[in-house]
Amino acid sequence: MRELRFFFLLLSTYSIVNAGSGSHSLWAFATCISGETPFAECSVVLMMDDIQVGYFDSNTERFVHKGHNTQNATDVDMAKDATYVFGHMFLSLKRRLSALKYRYNSTGDIVVNQRMTGCEMLDNGEPALFLSTDAFNGIYADLIHYNITHYSYNSGNLLSPWSQVHQTNAKWRYQTIYLPICIKTLKKFLEKEKNFVMRKVRPRVRLIQKAVSGGTRVSCLAFGFYPRHINLTLQRDGQTIPDQELSAGLVLPSADGTYQLRKSLTVSAEELSEKHSYTCSTFHLSLDNKLDVSWVPRDGTDPVLVSIPSAALLIACLAILLACVWRRRNAAGTHVPHPSNADEAQAVEQISLSSHDS
Repeated sequence: MRELRFFFLLLSTYSIVNAGSGSHSLWAFATCISGETPFAECSVVLMMDDIQVGYFDSNTERFVHKGHNTQNATDVDMAKDATYVFGHMFLSLKRRLSALKYRYNSTGDIVVNQRMTGCEMLDNGEPALFLSTDAFNGIYADLIHYNITHYSYNSGNLLSPWSQVHQTNAKWRYQTIYLPICIKTLKKFLEKEKNFVMRKVRPRVRLIQKAVSGGTRVSCLAFGFYPRHINLTLQRDGQTIPDQELSAGLVLPSADGTYQLRKSLTVSAEELSEKHSYTCSTFHLSLDNKLDVSWVPRDGTDPVLVSIPSAALLIACLAILLACVWRRRNAAGTHVPHPSNADEAQAVEQISLSSHDS
């Protein structure tokens, strides 16, 4: 089953990379397996943007809605469309599976044929493209791309290319059947899941330092944001550090449905002594302006972190707290000494530093 996990990971990465451009997408990840396994012979997972919205397999032949809005049952038209499209997809995959097993003499093994197919829609509701690609045991084949005005086909290296008649017929199906059904279904799911898919959650950003052999690792961590598309850069003295110098991971999902991303830089002891300033700069759809969190190393002191939005929030919270104390003093008729300006400034500084240390 290594090929199945490998191919599904690649397909998931493709959908992640191509999401976040302002459009919405609907992708079907279909798998047909030949051999003794505990799984259905053919199954498909339906993803809208980055969330699962449905499931269909050859055993039940029934589409099941798996979205976050569980109160809305799958409507009849959607179930009919799913039965037609996925049923046709399974037949096509099983025919290819038989041909590939014979060609590569894999009759006694567990073999997997998979397909990713789906559409993208612009924010104005107009269709953008329809794409379909197959893989056999993790090897790609038959990439089809149709974007309303252009149609392209790449047969890959597994089977003989389609004839011109076959390609003409396939183009007609995508144009008149599959793309309209896909866009119509995508719009229905967007309506069902709009409270989840359309939400915007602000990222929380931390600049973390950790001593390593020969220096310090400086990491920018953005977490708790949605949607997944984010621009996170690490800067030195206001200049963006190239990604080639960074250890950067992928945007990863969190358990609460939001996302996280980390980028790290190893700073040598020599560079650390030069007292450069390092800044995490973040752009996200939920932010009106960029969010900056900075660090300046200093001799004999703790790192100084500056987060302008966080500092403003802390000052506001402190003002509310002082107002509550003042009201309580007046209501109880007791004397509560009012802190001096110096005491207020010291309290704000302590709260700000402790929030970054946590």
